[in-house]
Parts: sequence; C-alpha cells; structure tokens
Amino acid sequence: MEPRTFCDALNREAGDYLLATVLEGAAQGAQLLLCGGVPVWPEHPAACLEAQLPALQQVTASGVQTFGALRVFAERFGAAPRLVVCGGGHVGASVVRLAKLLGLPVCALEDRPEFAEQLRQAGADPVLCLPFEEGLAAVSGGAECYFVVVTRAHSCDVQCLTAILQKPAAYVGMMGSRGRVALVRRQLTEAGLDPARVEQLHAPIGLAIGAKTAEEIALSILAQIVQVKSTRSLTEGFPTAILEAFRALQTPAVLATIVSRHGSTPREVGSKMLVLPDGRAVGSVGGGIMEYRIQQLAGKMLAGAAAPAQLVDLTTDGTGDDVAIAACGGSMQVFLQRIEPEE
Repeated sequence: MEPRTFCDALNREAGDYLLATVLEGAAQGAQLLLCGGVPVWPEHPAACLEAQLPALQQVTASGVQTFGALRVFAERFGAAPRLVVCGGGHVGASVVRLAKLLGLPVCALEDRPEFAEQLRQAGADPVLCLPFEEGLAAVSGGAECYFVVVTRAHSCDVQCLTAILQKPAAYVGMMGSRGRVALVRRQLTEAGLDPARVEQLHAPIGLAIGAKTAEEIALSILAQIVQVKSTRSLTEGFPTAILEAFRALQTPAVLATIVSRHGSTPREVGSKMLVLPDGRAVGSVGGGIMEYRIQQLAGKMLAGAAAPAQLVDLTTDGTGDDVAIAACGGSMQVFLQRIEPEE
C-alpha cells in the first residue's frame, strides 16, 4: 500500500468505497480502491484485480470473496444509502414522504410534469421530469442504491427495470399483481437481461402486512428496504487516527485487518491496527492474546524475518491457531501487510 496516495484518493473522492485486497497467491497484498464503482487507486492496479472489476462492482457487503482462483477481501465502507423512486402517483409520493422521515435522500423520476411536482412537494430532491429511460440514464446506481418502481403502466415498469437491472443496486422492487410481475419477469429475461438479477427483483414489492392504502403500501416498501439494509455488512473503514499515522509514516509499519470472524471475538470484520516499529499500535483488533500474537508477527515482518504480506488464523481459546472454534471462544482471520513510507 502507498499510504499517502491512498489517503489522497480518500480525500479526493467522497461516497461509496470498496477496497479489494488479494489475500493469497502470487499477487498477495495487491489492492484496488473503487469509489462509486470506479477505480480511483492505485494508478496502475494489478491485472488480476482489473480483470475482476465487473464482479467487484456488484459486491454489496464486506467479506471474503472468491473469483475463480483469486481470493479477495472486499471491504465496503463510507457508503450512504439513497433511494430512487420511479413513479409520481399516490404510492410514489407516499414512499418519498416516509423515506424523508427516515432520513433517506431520495431521487425521483416521473415523465408527467404535474406528478413530478407532486414528488417535489413530497420532498424528493432531485426530481427528474423526463422519459423514464432518459432519466435513469442520469442515475448511476451503486452498492447502496435502492430502486422503487411504482409507475402507472406495465410498459413504464419494463422501461425502468430494463435500465435499472443493468446498474449496481442494493435493492430493486416493483409494485404489481403476481400476474403482472410474472409477465414482466418473462419479458425482461426474453430481452436478454441477466436471469439471476431478474429473479432477485422484489416483486410484488414490500413486506406482506396486508397494506391497502397508498400510505400502508409505502410503509411495507420502506420496511422491506430497512430489512435489506440492516442485513448488509459495511465496515468502519479507515479511522482518522490510522489515516493520520499513514501520512506521518517515515519508517515501515504493518497494517493488520480482520477479514473474517466466527464466534465470540471483540472486534468486527474490517477492524484495523497499525503496528509501528517502536512497538506502539494505532487502533485495535481486539486486545488480549490475539493482539499480542499479531504484534509479535508484525515485529518479525518489520525486521525482515517474515513475509511482507500474510493471512493468519487466530483463536481466542488460547490453545493454538489451528484449533476449531471453542464454545466459549471464537476465531478470526487477519491479513497483515507491511506498509512502506513514500518518498
């Protein structure tokens, strides 16, 4: 990792980040940072990660991913959820009003000026009063983008979903009867869209709460979105203290990151600790025996007595790194990489 140029990329861009780190193999330690699905660091990424860009753009939660022979820790952080509502009728306007109460930013689309104004009055910002296909061309999508399709007509639903299902998204839902939903699914598949993405469509939309009014339907839709959002894993990213230490580095250091965990461990996936040459640590991966082992290995890495990138397995039961998870303890995988100061 080039710590200062990495920090520069984080400061230059704002939004939904994904940092991919190769955990094993010849390219171990290679990294690629995406912002809004677009590569922003390093300037010349490893070919193995460039080749997996389309797959990385579809990753919606932090965790270890396997792409063929490539094993990668994909860490999502800094993402802010946003809602895109297609349709300005009573349900669309009710969805916008409730979403604003929940603190969600909302972009809305409608091709009829009078209904677009209804969405503005409900609180959507921005409102795109354009043909749906044209309006959606201006919406980027993203790993934390939630699409709600509540248009007035079957043809409008198909136009919207044809565009949306080619974008990264956390959630895509469409309002309609089961018969209408089945027809739309068939038409989308016949039009050549990815059958797996068509199958993931939330339709009929919303949780089954027996909703009847526009407001009740909006409640069922937002409840389902909150349910999906709550199951998605993001990390805290890079704490300010670690970024400040990156910028101040004048000698090598070792960055330890939890990439997976099971059972009872003190810290979550994505937690980080920077081990400095004098033995001091910035951040934490949980303290106790696990942290002590990491600091010992980091010392060897800084002394040149161990490989500069390593994936290690640790347990909290104190009986050995290769022991199965104990009922009273847990285990985690930690990736360690030597960080070199930049000129």
